[in-house]
Amino acid sequence: MRVLVTGAAGFLGARLAAALAADPRVSAVTGLDRVPAGGTPGFITAEMADFERAAPAADLVLHAAAITSQASEVDPEAAHAVNIDGARALLRWARAQPSPPRILYLSSVAVLGHGEPVATEDSRPAPRSTYGTTKIVAEALLQDATRRGEANAVILRLPVTIIRTATRIAPPGAGFVSDLIDSALRGRPFTAPLPPDHAIPVASVKAVTALALRAALGPVPARLLHVPSLAASVDLARAALLRCGFPVEGIGCAPDPGIVRLVAGWPARLGTLYPAFSEDIADPSLESIIRAYAAQISPRRAVMKMPPAPFGTGG
Repeated sequence: MRVLVTGAAGFLGARLAAALAADPRVSAVTGLDRVPAGGTPGFITAEMADFERAAPAADLVLHAAAITSQASEVDPEAAHAVNIDGARALLRWARAQPSPPRILYLSSVAVLGHGEPVATEDSRPAPRSTYGTTKIVAEALLQDATRRGEANAVILRLPVTIIRTATRIAPPGAGFVSDLIDSALRGRPFTAPLPPDHAIPVASVKAVTALALRAALGPVPARLLHVPSLAASVDLARAALLRCGFPVEGIGCAPDPGIVRLVAGWPARLGTLYPAFSEDIADPSLESIIRAYAAQISPRRAVMKMPPAPFGTGG
């Protein structure tokens, strides 16, 4: 099976490409991103607008390329160009293939906006941000192309994926839970941009990657699926850290009105109508994610106090 991964230079796209390359069912993996990948074999540097011209033939596309939540609010034209027009370019390419290719589209919790404790696949979309709006439009385009027999699309809605450790160049937004946990393990202070009891849905990168590969490469129970998530707030994260034996002094809150608006209406947790599809993959607890991350970093770095890392784009 020949696989193409868009957004392959990103945090999740790069991990998906690596996991696919190690899967015996996959014969070739090509990554595509507008950001060069430093000489990585089989990598194409191109904008999503050029997908139809730049992309090779493939049996499966994992579509992870997107302008993220905060960046979409700052530059809605860029969000429309990548998140909507990029999906349209992908579908033009799909129509030119000998048979309808499988497309796994990584969508987002941001398409939801009713603020329910748990949202499942039958929850009604109600995006409250530019990012969420562009993602639900792309969902509709892919669903319509599938109806027309031009693609074989599966939509996987993701919660916030943790723990991201890339260097930031701006304050964290909806992705602050990663920064909170990383700071606590390293003995750094951290200020979260949401009230202490405001929960958002999170899942580990391990669980998200595994479920994405399952949805991409095997049979699925439906064409719209959720990654089941945990609820994480500052209070819940602090409690989990304490249960794992890590101090939480210096972890505080200073709600940012812009971030509060960005996540307003998100469910506290993503649930699923198809639990058997993911029950052996879903994260059991925040503690399990914290302990796994702590094991990845050296014990010395996990406890020593270090100067704050540079900020970067959040969400």
